[in-house]
Amino acid sequence: MEEHKSRLGYTFFMLTFFLCGSIIFLIGFYPASYSFSAEKENSIPSDRPKVLHGLKLEPPPPSYDSFILLVIDALREDFPNATTMPVAYERACEKLSLHVDIPTVTMPRLKSITTGTLSNFIDIALNVGHTEQLDDSLLHRLKKQNRVATFAGDHTWIQLFPTEFTRHRANNDSFYVNDFYDGDKRVTESLNLELKRTDWTLMVLHYLGLDHIGHVESHASPKIIPKLNEMDEVVKRIVEYKNLTNYLLMLTGDHGMADGGGHGGNTPQETAVPLYLYSKNCSQSKSSSKLHRYNQIDLTPTLSILLSVEIPTMSIGCLIPEMLQSLSKEQQLYAYFYNAHHLMNRARVRLGHDQVHNTDYYGWYQEATQKHKQVILEEIESSSLVNYETAKLNYIRVAEKISVLLSESLIKFDYGFIALGLGLTTTASLHLLLSVLFLDITDQLQLNNVRALQLLISIGASLVFLVIGHLMNIIMTSSMLYSVLLIVPLSIAFYLGLDIVRALVKISLPPSSFPRLYSPRRLKLSLPLPKILFLCYAIRTFTLGSSSFIEYEYRTWYYLGNTLILLTALRTLRRRITKANVELDGRHLSKIASACLWQHRRIFVVLLLLILMRYVYRLHVIKSTLMIFSLFILWARLRKYSQSAQSVATAVGFAIIYAFRGLNGQVQFINISEFLASRLVVPTVLAFWICFALVLVLGYREALPQTNPPPHWTRSFVLQQLMQTNLVCSLMVSALLYNVRNIVLLPTLLITLNETYKLCDAFATSSSSHKFSVRLVHVYKIMMTIFVARMFYFYQGNSNSLSTIDLTPGYIGQSSYNPVIVGLFVTIHTYGAEIHSFLYLIIHTLRTSDLRGVGIMQMKPAYSTAADSLVVPLYATLIVLPVAFYLCLMVGFRYHLFIYSVFSPKVLYDCYTVLVFYIVFLMTSLYLKLFKNYS
Repeated sequence: MEEHKSRLGYTFFMLTFFLCGSIIFLIGFYPASYSFSAEKENSIPSDRPKVLHGLKLEPPPPSYDSFILLVIDALREDFPNATTMPVAYERACEKLSLHVDIPTVTMPRLKSITTGTLSNFIDIALNVGHTEQLDDSLLHRLKKQNRVATFAGDHTWIQLFPTEFTRHRANNDSFYVNDFYDGDKRVTESLNLELKRTDWTLMVLHYLGLDHIGHVESHASPKIIPKLNEMDEVVKRIVEYKNLTNYLLMLTGDHGMADGGGHGGNTPQETAVPLYLYSKNCSQSKSSSKLHRYNQIDLTPTLSILLSVEIPTMSIGCLIPEMLQSLSKEQQLYAYFYNAHHLMNRARVRLGHDQVHNTDYYGWYQEATQKHKQVILEEIESSSLVNYETAKLNYIRVAEKISVLLSESLIKFDYGFIALGLGLTTTASLHLLLSVLFLDITDQLQLNNVRALQLLISIGASLVFLVIGHLMNIIMTSSMLYSVLLIVPLSIAFYLGLDIVRALVKISLPPSSFPRLYSPRRLKLSLPLPKILFLCYAIRTFTLGSSSFIEYEYRTWYYLGNTLILLTALRTLRRRITKANVELDGRHLSKIASACLWQHRRIFVVLLLLILMRYVYRLHVIKSTLMIFSLFILWARLRKYSQSAQSVATAVGFAIIYAFRGLNGQVQFINISEFLASRLVVPTVLAFWICFALVLVLGYREALPQTNPPPHWTRSFVLQQLMQTNLVCSLMVSALLYNVRNIVLLPTLLITLNETYKLCDAFATSSSSHKFSVRLVHVYKIMMTIFVARMFYFYQGNSNSLSTIDLTPGYIGQSSYNPVIVGLFVTIHTYGAEIHSFLYLIIHTLRTSDLRGVGIMQMKPAYSTAADSLVVPLYATLIVLPVAFYLCLMVGFRYHLFIYSVFSPKVLYDCYTVLVFYIVFLMTSLYLKLFKNYS
């Protein structure tokens, strides 16, 4: 048997290569922005047309003196009604509906409203802390005419338009979701000041309180209706202000709100927002069960017409007829002509002049312009009206058709980057897989070492590939520096690919084929591959090819996880009964069966618990009792990993967590005034962090050098203590961050893992192959850990929809927005089950120094020493393989109907999962390198 060798360094490089490949793939699949530099934007006329077939046209003047865009963040279409917003609902001149494209987050929605173009899906990752400044928009056009625009609200507007507003008052803590009222009050104060002024043309107000309430307390929060009432007062304040005589007020939302309170997905609740219009002396809109629906990007060209400015170059929207009622028929026809003319120019540049001139919509456009000319020339009202309607309908048809074509043409992929990313991720994952399955290959082919000749060949091949890619326009970079930098990942991909080819040749050919190149020793698997594990893992991986399975992935994990545990328990039970029956010559079979069933009672209780966890969200009625019970069980489970002083500090910390939830009104607590409770929240969280620091210091004290160390003080002992302290601290933080009803998942996770590991030991004991006994235990425990971790991940309420990301934990104990702390807390909360399960597996491996106690033949390397030689590499392999497979599927599904609504969020989740594991792996490897005793 081969000697024990640490493979942490090798695993680190493979994971690093995989992550780099994932980033390159995402850059190619989701370009940072839809850039049209290649279209030669200066060839698209930016001025409004003033001539039609030799006839002079006069662009309409501004339709109103004042324009007010009132954006209520996360305003769902069904939120405004006669009860929640009576003034806004009853006094609206028009009630329309806007369709919001994904991603349904603020920054890309603001870009669509102001530029009239679609945002890239990857903009959802840029939404937080985004600093891009737009080059062209409605606001740029207004500033060019020296007209005044003012703003108050979400600071994202100022990041996008730092100099376009004459006056602005932004909420610098827009991402601080615990602010329900203060930020909105400042916006209203700014509104009151601006209403007294008369120099502004456009006023933008962006209220965030509704969105924050949704994030923290869901769409069903009792604070939703009072907040809508507050927004109704804002509308009332504007429409009843006497000095506003000729105005247009537009009430809308940047995006909707999912039923859980979040957003970012594609549910109807997130993609449908209202558009209510108000002006003086208009007829109120008649109530209708179905509102006319337009696209959010249609606001841009429509507002351009009403403001009497040029349509932004990037706009691909159509006009909203209901917003043009203040224009005369001649002015309306000019508006439809101008928008169709703008889109036609965009189509010519984007799609090509020859291709456009051979289309039906070009014929419609020519017919519309001819009818438009006749309308201008004719004096007879009846025939002029017919030509007017014909021209108008054709202009609308042309605009709608070109808008769809331009939207589809925005889907751009950089296939060079996609191929490079796939090459790196695929080779890194396959390299890991082969090195884990065939340890002999790793040694014989020196896969862990760098071979100079192979490296030179890889660099040469990458240079040739880059040159060919640039010549054929397969790979396009903005500078020579980026092209040179691409040599590094490309060389790595070629190098790993050559390793894989050499390994596959070694595996597939008999040993005598190349006696000089390879050892004549026959190659064998170094790991067992249990059929049931392989089948469950394969089912899970191949379900990634179905959009329905991705949307309901939690059901796959619930079924496969419980099935895997149940089948393993039944197989172990059968083997035990058979073995005992043979030893007793068939006597007392019923007693043997009863005794064996009793031995497995705990695993069946665990299966029952796993079923109950699926309905944990229904336990809100007893959430106070459940929280106390859960914290007590969690503390009891952690006692064996803690010293006495640590246990006391942990208990105090858990008590403080309950007090914190009580002060927030989430569980039963002593009756104190709301004001006093709000003042005590921050000191309570501070007290928790003191307990956390005490637990951490007491645990890490063992690692300090000691003059007279006790007999049990060894490097291995110190390593265990540090890893256990990390687990305890991680669970303490999760208990603070978890939703009250989800805290029960923490002790249940530990119990499930513990009993599952015992089941794996028992199953391996009954295995007929002693050769793989120790490794069989490892394989089962690693696979079980992954399945259990994913099950508990979904038990929390997570999904593959971005709208289910809970931002509330990121702001616990925070009085302002800190992106690092918020990101860290949200990550720990979301991926807590993954983190805890991996740490628990490593600790369990280190603590289990000998398996002879459970009847498994001890082999070299010892069980506990396999943490860095087998457990970590195999765990990493099983994490990255499905992701590599899914990235390949993404290329095949790139034109799928649900590519952005279903498949894209999933790929972001998967890549981030690998990143989280990578970080935890780095921390764990550091401890293993520093304190692992191999002697």
